[in-house]
Amino acid sequence: MNTPLNASLLLVEDMEEMRNIVRRLLGAMGFTKVTIARNGEEAWSLIQAHGYDLVLCDWNMPKMSGRELLETVRRHEKYATMPFVMITGENATDQVKSAIAGGVTDFIIKPFTAALLEHRIRTVLDLPPVPTP
Repeated sequence: MNTPLNASLLLVEDMEEMRNIVRRLLGAMGFTKVTIARNGEEAWSLIQAHGYDLVLCDWNMPKMSGRELLETVRRHEKYATMPFVMITGENATDQVKSAIAGGVTDFIIKPFTAALLEHRIRTVLDLPPVPTP
């Protein structure tokens, strides 16, 4: 296991199985401060109450989509530069363009590997790469 990482992450995912998978991957990477939200509305309430170093967010969710959450976050000066990574099974060019136009920091397409997830998170948070044995 990696050294514990101090960054606070918000994982926004409506599907329980995917939440559990990503949470386990984040734990294996050394992230110990991971909060879970099941939809964009819940996530927005948590962001306002706590703020986070990074949001990892699914695109398609009930109540408030990942795209709508991204727009909401970017409209508020306090959170406008908070790193926001969209994770989705959608590979449509329109969605990628929409997320980029909305100010997404990065975009990860499902299915993804643990190594890709870790690389993207470390890049977004400007953390050093994992040392190789």
